[in-house]
Amino acid sequence: MKYFILIEGIIAIIIVTLINFYPDKVKDFLYTYIYKKDYIIAIANDYYLDSDYEYIKNYTDDVSNKEELIDYIYYVVNTGSEYADGSCKKEYKECLDDLKIIADDKELLTLFNNYVHPYNTFKTIYFAYTDNGDFSITIEHIYSKEDIAEINYVVRSQLQTLITENMTNVDKIRAIHDYIIDHTKYDTLKIDNIDDDTYRSKTAYGVLIQGYGICSGYADTMSIFLNELGIKNYRISNDSHIWNLIYVNGKWVHLDATWDDPVSEFNEDRDTYFLISNDELKKLDDGTHEYNANIFREAY
Repeated sequence: MKYFILIEGIIAIIIVTLINFYPDKVKDFLYTYIYKKDYIIAIANDYYLDSDYEYIKNYTDDVSNKEELIDYIYYVVNTGSEYADGSCKKEYKECLDDLKIIADDKELLTLFNNYVHPYNTFKTIYFAYTDNGDFSITIEHIYSKEDIAEINYVVRSQLQTLITENMTNVDKIRAIHDYIIDHTKYDTLKIDNIDDDTYRSKTAYGVLIQGYGICSGYADTMSIFLNELGIKNYRISNDSHIWNLIYVNGKWVHLDATWDDPVSEFNEDRDTYFLISNDELKKLDDGTHEYNANIFREAY
């Protein structure tokens, strides 16, 4: 019995010594071999966009600074994953502090949705982290699998009707633009109560399945059609409005199907906001299209 007590005492002394003199190595050992769960990587779905923009990029490695951390979170959102882990390099001492700041920055997180396929946009995003520099991201999406199936059926059916081989990209965009306008009513119920849930007009489901939309629904629908055709685009926004920025004929131009639907006093021929330059948009001076040029840099 005394022998076992002696052994236990020696082991205890060794453990205490290791903790006192090598705390980081002990913590790494415990986390790696005792506590660490399986590391889950983000797997890109069919709607992942491999485009990098001036403001945000897809970053897939362990992060070593705040910019890479932001880009990694964006990448996870862009993949359409519901859950993924991430790691900070040991030399990145500010990682957890930066992660907490990002988690509280709703404006920054919401911007990620502008740059991903509408189907991968999130409703909620949660972060968990450890002192060891590892973190996890849990995402709830706006569009369900059932929503996507219904929307895709309409989009692909209409493209077969609307698009012909001899069309230019501008012709294709015009056909989609006119189809959306012709088959959608602006959801006036949300003018007085933005939380009115009669129609899912904030989404492409409201536009394509129910026939009612507001600006986010129009912009999502246009983006879904464009992505199906392989035309590069993203959604540009401010605090009260959202529309599309599209890369066509070697330049970025604006398209706002919401205000081209006959609800705007600035719209004369349903094409006031059809593929217009930044200068043309500014000349309209309608008070609804201001945006942060430091973020949406392609617009310039």
